Parts: sequence; C-alpha cells; structure tokens
Amino acid sequence: MAKAIMQKWQRDWFKKELDRQYDPLIDAAELKLKSIEADAVEIAEKNLADEIGATPIIQELQEAIETVKSKMSKAARFFRTSKVAKKSSVNYKFEEKDFDISGYHSNKITPEDCWEQVRDWATAAARAQIAKTPEGALLETIRANKRASEKAIMEAGSPDNLVAKLDQNLSKNGLSWHQEVKALPSSTMN
Repeated sequence: MAKAIMQKWQRDWFKKELDRQYDPLIDAAELKLKSIEADAVEIAEKNLADEIGATPIIQELQEAIETVKSKMSKAARFFRTSKVAKKSSVNYKFEEKDFDISGYHSNKITPEDCWEQVRDWATAAARAQIAKTPEGALLETIRANKRASEKAIMEAGSPDNLVAKLDQNLSKNGLSWHQEVKALPSSTMN
C-alpha cells in the first residue's frame, strides 16, 4: 500500500493549527517581557547616558534653548513696546507670548532627539540582557520549539507520522496535538 503524500492544503492546515497552539504561549511570554523591558530600558537609558557623557551635553543644549527662548521673548517685548511700534503696526511674530525653536528643518537637534537616540541604544542593550533572563530564555525556547514543529511539517512526506511528531513537540511545552472534544451541557427543558 502506497503512503499518502502530503498536499499543500494539508501543510497549510497543520501550520494553522500549530499557530493556534503556540501563538498564545508566545504572546503571554512576550507580554511578561514587556514590563521587564520597560524597567530595564529606563535604567539602561540613565546609565548609558551617564556612561557616554550625554547627560551634561543634553542639559547644556536644553539650557541654550531656554536662553534663546528668553532672548526671543525679550526682543518681542522690545519691539511690541517701542515708540515706533506704538505709532505703526508690528509684525505678528512680535505679538506672540510663547516662543520656541521650531520649524520644518531636519537639521535641528533637540534634547528630545538626544534622549531618543540614547533610548534606542539603551533598548538594544536592554533586550540583549533580557534575552539572558529566565523569561527571555523561555520565550526563545517556545519559539525554537515552534520552528522545529514548522520544520517537521515542511519535511513531512505524509501526514501519518507527522501527527505523532507534532504531539511530541507540543508536549514539551505542556500542550497536546490531540484535543479532547467536550460535550455540550445538557439543557433542562420543561
């Protein structure tokens, strides 16, 4: 008797069922890591900024921006209240009360830009450290087990032996390929 050959629709179905089994585990593990990552990034950001000497540079930049804003406000007050301004109109820019260094230029660097760069670097460093934690190792193990099961699906010549292999792989994560069918509760009709 010839063995059944795996069809594309069967591979797709096995893959879909595998996703249905593994995705909730992966989502739960990623969710646990999100809070750990947020705390780690916050600490790493501060430490990295101090380590590379960015903190005083960013503070200096912030102070310079505040100085420029103050000088713009002083200039606006001067031109609004000058003897000439009382006799003729003044440009609308001088009527503003709040001043900022803003515009559409991409070459402008703000303290927020600096902190964002430090945060990007710190996030990468924090993720590398988190991968070494038990939670990070758990997520990577689940992903590796899913990849092994996907590989088994793609390499399977027939569905006969595949179910046993998938059940074996899923059991390592506390799951089972064979799901018990649950009976509907009986209804009490009078």
